[in-house]
Amino acid sequence: MYLWEWLFYDNREPGDYERWKDKAEKRARETGKPVGGPNVRESVSNTVTDGDSIYTHNDTYIDVRTPHDEKRGLVTLFIGGGLFMLIWFFILVICMFVMSVLTGHAKNGQIMTLGGYIAFAFPIFVFPCLIFIYVKYLFRYLRLESFTARRIIVRFNRVTRKVYLLRPKNIGGIAVLDWDQTQAAVDPSMRHEVLPGGGFLILGWEKGAIYDVNGHLKDDYEITFVGRTARNGAELLAFWEYIRRYMEIGPEAAPPPKKLLSKTPWPWLSFEAAWNILPLRGLHESGMWPMFVRVKLMLLPVTLIHATGHWISLLLCYEPKFPPSIENAGK
Repeated sequence: MYLWEWLFYDNREPGDYERWKDKAEKRARETGKPVGGPNVRESVSNTVTDGDSIYTHNDTYIDVRTPHDEKRGLVTLFIGGGLFMLIWFFILVICMFVMSVLTGHAKNGQIMTLGGYIAFAFPIFVFPCLIFIYVKYLFRYLRLESFTARRIIVRFNRVTRKVYLLRPKNIGGIAVLDWDQTQAAVDPSMRHEVLPGGGFLILGWEKGAIYDVNGHLKDDYEITFVGRTARNGAELLAFWEYIRRYMEIGPEAAPPPKKLLSKTPWPWLSFEAAWNILPLRGLHESGMWPMFVRVKLMLLPVTLIHATGHWISLLLCYEPKFPPSIENAGK
């Protein structure tokens, strides 16, 4: 689901960048810390973790997921289900109308009258209006997780020293960013913080570090969200350190994970995503197994509904690919 990316991209207004920069500089003067946090050459953690967030790992680049891949499905079920019912009703009316014209009788066997034909024709003329309203006001929300790219991919290429964002056009499209000017929203002092709702890595770039897919400089700023949600500040720092060491030192400093993330939309992966979405890891890790199992079993029907919507949303999407110029960069 692309809610945060959509909100960031869709709600931009002229002057946002200048206002953000003024606030960041004021905060930096008050705290004595640099604007944008530590630079890419500054270590923030003694440990590293891939955060179960890596699609691809090789000597040239790593492909990383974004935080909200699990939080999809409900929009597809409710908003997409409304579209399905609308189309189903229209097809049903058309079939009944055609049959009545061919046979001269209604479905209940009565002879069709002029009023009956008008009653059948009315929904046929109303349907285009309903579709127009749906497309104008609701379809944009459905595209947060269906009829769009299946995922956003953030590629860190250590050879070209670039960061590539693979996104649908409606939330910014493909962007090429300078690694050396990457700003990570992390602070070494946050290692003792607990993130009850889950936190995720936010990376930003100021104007002058952003290019389009054709290599043209864009007069804009950029923000992206990277990796699975973390439980605490220490996990977040270790994940950023993993990316930083891969780019600054090499693959030997950020070894590949034991298991890479799969891009194939298997139904059991959708169930796993829905099963693990609720913040119940504290019960699991604290040894409260009876409570953990009871809560999970109580929520099983909701989990199955969510998993079904999650899987359908994946099937209604296409698998995105970088253009050849980016796919072959640094090889």
